[in-house]
Amino acid sequence: MNDHELIREILAGDQLAIQELHDRYVDRIFQYIYIQTNSYHDTEELLQDVFFKTARQLERFEGKSSFKTWIFKIARNVVIDYYRKKNKERQSVAMDHDKMEDFGGKSESAEDIYLRNVHMNEVLETIDQLPSHYQTVLHLRFIEDFSIKETAEIMGKSTLAVKSLQHRARKALFEQINLGVSSR
Repeated sequence: MNDHELIREILAGDQLAIQELHDRYVDRIFQYIYIQTNSYHDTEELLQDVFFKTARQLERFEGKSSFKTWIFKIARNVVIDYYRKKNKERQSVAMDHDKMEDFGGKSESAEDIYLRNVHMNEVLETIDQLPSHYQTVLHLRFIEDFSIKETAEIMGKSTLAVKSLQHRARKALFEQINLGVSSR
């Protein structure tokens, strides 16, 4: 059953559909929030806020975008509100190896997985050194695999602004990687 069908079932009162929709997105939303907050405890609280707001606003979901885009926009807004309320500076965190293995194909050889993880860990550490708006656009585009249009909707920007931001973020990332390589 796709997300739109599940939403119809939820609005009709199906409790199993609620659980299924939650299970589809809870890990990815948790990961996104954790990368933004670097706090397990805060991430758990914010995750609850995301699903509470999602449930409360579900009747207003019009289906103009995918549900995934819609819920990530809610998650982004919850994180923004968190920093506004807490007046905290955003801290970044590198994703651990187990999380990264989840993104890889299961049919890869152990050597391929190892080499990919070594390179991916270096890239993620370098991304952590970039400004937060660069980190966000790179995460949404290349880890969550959102389109330019979906990323623009989540970030509240135009598609041209996201393309420009992505270009600058990738350029900054490659410059940082090249600095790291030349300093070895």
